[in-house]
Amino acid sequence: MDNMTNNQIDMVCPDKFKLGKKWFWIGIIISIFNIVGGLVYGIVLLLEKNHRKEGIIIIAWAIIWTLFSFFVIGPYLVKSGLLPQFQIAQPAPSIQQVELPQQISQ
Repeated sequence: MDNMTNNQIDMVCPDKFKLGKKWFWIGIIISIFNIVGGLVYGIVLLLEKNHRKEGIIIIAWAIIWTLFSFFVIGPYLVKSGLLPQFQIAQPAPSIQQVELPQQISQ
């Protein structure tokens, strides 16, 4: 291997860290946009022997980011008026609860 150039060495034994690093950041981006996608991708990486640490980090990041966005970013956006405030609607009254008008006697 002494006579090989850097490109030839890269072709013979590619740097797995670069590939793992790229897919790690893709997993972080997926978990920012969608918790389910981040969890699934993290579990897939967790099942691979070489990428267990990355899988744990992606799963943790997906959960932490979702909680942060739900409890911090969401209320801030509602308070600033950028998101509408939703309320749970009251259920429609059932037939037994509705009072019928009195019949007019003839």
